[in-house]
Amino acid sequence: MKNQIIFDFYNTLYNPKTNVLFMGIPTLLRQLQPVYRLILVTVEGKSRQLQISKLSLNKYFSKIIVCPQKSVFVFQKLLREKSNTLIIGDRAEEEITIAQTLKLQFIKVNPELENPAKTIRNQLIQKT
Repeated sequence: MKNQIIFDFYNTLYNPKTNVLFMGIPTLLRQLQPVYRLILVTVEGKSRQLQISKLSLNKYFSKIIVCPQKSVFVFQKLLREKSNTLIIGDRAEEEITIAQTLKLQFIKVNPELENPAKTIRNQLIQKT
């Protein structure tokens, strides 16, 4: 069974200031896809599903969840084995808190300090 990574969308993969993916994200996802089961979890937003399609993200993810609100319940439904799941996101009050509650590993990105693709790549190397 493949290990899985659950990604946040907004400020993790997608830069809302420029309305494009952060530099290096498509390459990173392409490299991760054969090794990990990739899942995208995001909250409903103005045409969020359409936005994800226009950015051609569907091809990288085995599952895309657009929900009204992120919760432990939403993430629990995605778990195969806790030890095989990693959550990546930018919000301490959402993704990181959920990861801690479920006792999952996580990577916190901060696009104000460093490109998320670089943070993810560096942290994944440290975790393996």
